[in-house]
Amino acid sequence: MKRFQPQPGFVVQAFRFALDPNATQEAALRSHCGAARAAYNWAVGWVTASWWQRRAEESYGIGEAGLTQWRSWSLPALRKAFNEAKHTDPRFSAWWEENSKEAYSTGLANASAA
Repeated sequence: MKRFQPQPGFVVQAFRFALDPNATQEAALRSHCGAARAAYNWAVGWVTASWWQRRAEESYGIGEAGLTQWRSWSLPALRKAFNEAKHTDPRFSAWWEENSKEAYSTGLANASAA
């Protein structure tokens, strides 16, 4: 692995930060992290459900034209599907408004990238 060598005259500086949240802030951080994880898990489950459905249909002898459509892993497709599901899915309907939309978006972006 190549080691970083700064150019002559350059200053290399680093900062280390520590979070020290109070109880309310810690609860909010945990809630937002949980929201991102829940969105990630939902996205992976939503896409893989169509994959398993197609596998089952293929085992029944259904032709390619009759198989369930693939679900897209793209971030716009995941956001659109999540925005439709968050109002009706019992995993989200009671508490999705408590967190920033960016927490959910981060989870969906990570699922899309994975």
